[in-house]
Amino acid sequence: MDADVSLRRMLFVEDDDDVRSEVTIFFESPPHEVSVTSCADVASAVEAIASDAPFDVALVDLGLPDGSGVKVIHGLRHVRPACPVVVFTIYDDADVLFDALRAGACGYLLKQTPPERLLAAMLDAVAGGAPMSPTVARRVVQSFASEEFVDELTKRERDVLALLARGHTYASIGTALGIGLGTVQSYVKAIYAKLQVGSKAEATACAARLGLV
Repeated sequence: MDADVSLRRMLFVEDDDDVRSEVTIFFESPPHEVSVTSCADVASAVEAIASDAPFDVALVDLGLPDGSGVKVIHGLRHVRPACPVVVFTIYDDADVLFDALRAGACGYLLKQTPPERLLAAMLDAVAGGAPMSPTVARRVVQSFASEEFVDELTKRERDVLALLARGHTYASIGTALGIGLGTVQSYVKAIYAKLQVGSKAEATACAARLGLV
């Protein structure tokens, strides 16, 4: 890495010892020579954030032993708003993805990302980009496409979607709306088709962003 490259200090939050060691060694070794502050849990990450150590970028896992990495993201956005945060996780479902992005993450990478791609993503984040794994980027695009089609939902379909997003079963939706189970299933099938989603989690994420819950 050239001396004038801005990626010189990185916060890395990851509870898996092997992954943490592998990534840290990669970034700290020549020619990259990035100074990595590595943390294994939320508590140590919060402590590092509160310290005077400067960071050019943060790479944060979400599934930590003492809480969610979203708490770390919130802390970084509050204490160090200029530090871009990239998520590094095994989770690619819509709910987790959008929780992290709403918390302030600028990027979202899955753990199968190879080291060289990881380095490129960190440089992209420092430069103001929004690095994402291809499957994650596709989910984001699909979510916006889903919102474009929400106007096609009938009032009854919106009612069903709102109840579904609040955790109701098909049976309880039918009871609440005075319709049969088969009718509920038909509505849900139509909702999935119109929103172009394939799961309850994705439908719930759409409902949340649309203010239906």
